[in-house]
Parts: sequence; C-alpha cells; structure tokens
Amino acid sequence: MISVLTETQIKILFEQYYIPLVEFSWHIVKCQDVALDIVQDTFVKILEKKEELPSHEKAIKSYLYSSVRNTALNYLRHQKVQHEYYRIHPLNEIDDARILDAMIYAETIHNLYKAIESLPKSCQEVCKLTWLEGKSNSEAAELCGVSINTIKTQKKRSVELLRHRLAPVFSALKNFILIFF
Repeated sequence: MISVLTETQIKILFEQYYIPLVEFSWHIVKCQDVALDIVQDTFVKILEKKEELPSHEKAIKSYLYSSVRNTALNYLRHQKVQHEYYRIHPLNEIDDARILDAMIYAETIHNLYKAIESLPKSCQEVCKLTWLEGKSNSEAAELCGVSINTIKTQKKRSVELLRHRLAPVFSALKNFILIFF
C-alpha cells in the first residue's frame, strides 16, 4: 500500500534512519559534510514533494537507501564533470585588475545600451542593426526601407548624439582611472 507520509512520520523516519543513511552516503562520497547534506536533502525532498511512499517498513527503508544512493551517485557524476572541466579550463587566480576591468567593461556597455535606447527611433534602429547585429549599411537600408545614404546619415547623427550623451560617463571613467591608477 502506498501513502503520503505526514510531517510527524517523516520526522520519525529521519530520527530512525539519519545516522545509518549518513554512514551509507559517506561510504559512497567519502566526505562527511556532503554525506550529511545528501541525507538532509533526501528528507527535505520527501517533505516538500509529499511523495507517496510504501507503507511497509522494509519498502520505506529500501526507498530511503535508494534515494540516498542515487543522490550520492549524482553528486559524484557532477564532481567528475566539474573536475574534467577544471582540468581543461584551469581556474586561475583572478587578480583585482581583471575584476576591475570586467566591472568597467560591464558598466560601459550598460551605459552605451542606455544611451542607444535614448536616441530617436530611427537612430536606434540603425545602431542596433549595424553596430549590435553587425549588418552592413546596404542590409540595414533594405531592412529599414531607406537608402544607404540615409543609413550613413543616421549613423553619423547617432555617433554625434552618443558622444554628447556619453561624455559625462567617459569623463567620470577617466577620472576614476586617474585616481586609482
């Protein structure tokens, strides 16, 4: 017979099987903290999903051991994949300069996108097509239904507007770099 266990019944199972399940898990993963987490996760899943479990004690015990085994094996598979990834792509210490470069780049791109969004619609469309999507002037002209000269004019106008709108950002960036470097 299969039934959904109450929270009290799950707590009783937890108290009854926690230690042997942790030991079982430890023999698979060879790490005490991971073994503890695996067993706790198993019981949390049972509690959250309100899984239907067999009512026979041996069947419940078998279910618990199978769940812990499967979770432990999944953990080991994940570790193997992660290890292989790090073998191929070794983790190097990321120095502060690289982190700062990444932050400056991300903020600059964010400001550029905001500035492009503030342009008139025709300039926005041309910027997105030519600079962001990499379309040629003729492709952009065809997509917009205008001449190539109109695209060139819109690009020139966009550059002037962006230069004006981004001047405070670049000035602040220049000051930041001068202060810290």
